[in-house]
Order: sequence, then structure tokens, then C-alpha cells
Amino acid sequence: MALALASLMLIGVSASAYAQEFHRVTVMAFNAENLFDTEDDPANTGDDTYLPLTVKQSNPDHEANCRTNNDSDFYVRQCISLDWNETVLASKLSALTGVLSAATPSPDIVVMPETENLGIIERLNAGLSEGGRYHTLVQLDTTSVTEDRGIDVAILSRLGLAAPAAAHRIDFGDDAELCGGTRDIVEAPLSLPDGKVLHVFGVHFPSGGNPLICRQHAMAELNRIRALLPEDALAIAGGDFNFNCSEAKGALFERMVRHGNWGVPPEVRAGCDEPGSNKHADHSFGTWFTWSYLDFVLASENMLSERPSTSGWFSNLGAFRTFVGSVQQIETNSQGYVSPRRFDPATGNGV
Repeated sequence: MALALASLMLIGVSASAYAQEFHRVTVMAFNAENLFDTEDDPANTGDDTYLPLTVKQSNPDHEANCRTNNDSDFYVRQCISLDWNETVLASKLSALTGVLSAATPSPDIVVMPETENLGIIERLNAGLSEGGRYHTLVQLDTTSVTEDRGIDVAILSRLGLAAPAAAHRIDFGDDAELCGGTRDIVEAPLSLPDGKVLHVFGVHFPSGGNPLICRQHAMAELNRIRALLPEDALAIAGGDFNFNCSEAKGALFERMVRHGNWGVPPEVRAGCDEPGSNKHADHSFGTWFTWSYLDFVLASENMLSERPSTSGWFSNLGAFRTFVGSVQQIETNSQGYVSPRRFDPATGNGV
């Protein structure tokens, strides 16, 4: 089950002739769920849903565009009638910053899928307290607007960039028609407190409504660009992987993780053994009343505790957890089963 935010810690030990200095870096994956501004981007029909109703009603082609660019009745109706105005957006931004502000320890790196552009990330950052703001904001706005609404993965960090960030498009090969498009993988090399470089990959893989082969292609691309780094490079990958718990327990996932030389938090694979979620009511997903950690963080094997580290940095995969800092993040049904409480534009509640 993916609530708003999942985290782990990296621990660094810098040895000198006289002392050892310890550093801790906390990494979080936080899906912002359609964080659009209220401005119309003429190049992006995918943002037509997230406009004020007054703007929609002033455009005689709006309803026709909604019917052309959405593949279900629900999304057509939402595109036509959702009033995504400044008051609604302010409520959403407040909900997001409320979770970030409550997080303990405060995250040093936040991988944030589903953001429209750099401007909305700057506005989110400005809503944090002065001491809680991030100095490095990466939002490259590269994902295709025709294939995936133009939503991108952002990376917010209190560490500086060691080199320019880059975006990597996922090639689905012969399955392109089956899988459609998805978000680009964002790569940000960040400078750790001791001067070493941590390569951060922000991901948002195809959703569970797509076949597993689509997520397999995305994972293969992540592994490919990870393999381009020097063998001793420190790397993490975080964001919305969209593997449900039955997939995460499977042999294919195990092979993909091993092929990329990644370590995965044990909690991610335990989701099918932890009943309590009413998120998936469809038995066909194989996740009935279970927890799927769709959002998580991987760490390169050269930071795992069971292997000698030549860098002095270690990933504490056992510290991975879902952080709940607000009652707005969760809801329960009459039997007490828990689900994420998604943001409701009509009420301003949820995250």
C-alpha cells in the first residue's frame, strides 16, 4: 500500500587521523498526485483537467477536447467539470507541505512524481518554513505531453548538484503500443556532506493498470543507465515503482533487482503478508487486503551493510517505512481497513 511518503536513511562515516565524523541523509519518495498549476499550457492538452472552471467555460472547444483526450467517462467528466482554482491548489499545496514539515527526521532528498513544471515545485518549496526549504530543485519538464500528460518526477534536495541533472526516456520497444508512454527517469548527481557523489534516480513507472511487461521495460532502462556509472558509484533510485506486492515478491522482480545491483527494503516484499489495506478490492491483482509499497527506494549494493563499503556510506534499508504525519493521509472503512486518503478538490481534504 502506498501512502503519501516512504523513506529510508543513508549513513556516512568519514574517517580522519584523529576522529570519525558521522553524516545522516534521509531520502523520501512522495507522490504528489497531479500537482498541476492553474495556468493553461497550450502545448499540453493533459492539463485541461486542471484549470479553473471559469477558464474551461470560456473555451467553446473545452468539452470536445476533454472527450478527445481522455479514455474513460470518469476522466472526461472530471476534465469537463473539475474546478481547479487557486483556492483548491492552495489547499493541495498546504496538505503536501504539511506532511513534509511533519516528517521526522526531515528529509534531505525528496523524490516527487506527478509534478507539472518547475514553477509549481518552486511554489511548493516557498510554502515550507524558511529553515525547511530545499536549495536544489530539479524538474526538467521533459515527459511527453501527448503520451503522458506532461507530468514529471521532481527531485528536491538540501544537497547541491555535483553535475547537471538529466532525463532518460523509457523505450518500450515492441511493446510501445501496449504500454503507451510513461514518465522519464530523472538523474540528479548530488554532493554528499563529505564530498562524494550520490547519483539519485527519480522514477514513476507505468501504473498497475498496465501489464507487468511495461514495468519490466522501465526497470530495464533504470538498470541500463545505472550500469553506465562507475562500478563504485553510490546510487539510489526512488519514487513510484508501481509494483504491487505480488509482483514485488515474484522471481522476475528479484532478477531485475539483482541485475541492477540494487538492494531493496525487506518491507517492500513483505506487503502481501501484511493484511490491513482496503486499497485493492479486485482479486485479480492478487493483492486482496494486503499492503503494496508502490513508492519505495532502492540503494546500490555497494552501500549494503552485508558487504564491505569502500566509500564509508551505508544504506539503512531496515529504516524504510511509510511515514504518516497527518490524519489527512489515511482513511479507514467500517471494518478498520486502511487506505490512502487522496486529495479531494471539492473539500480540500486528503493528501
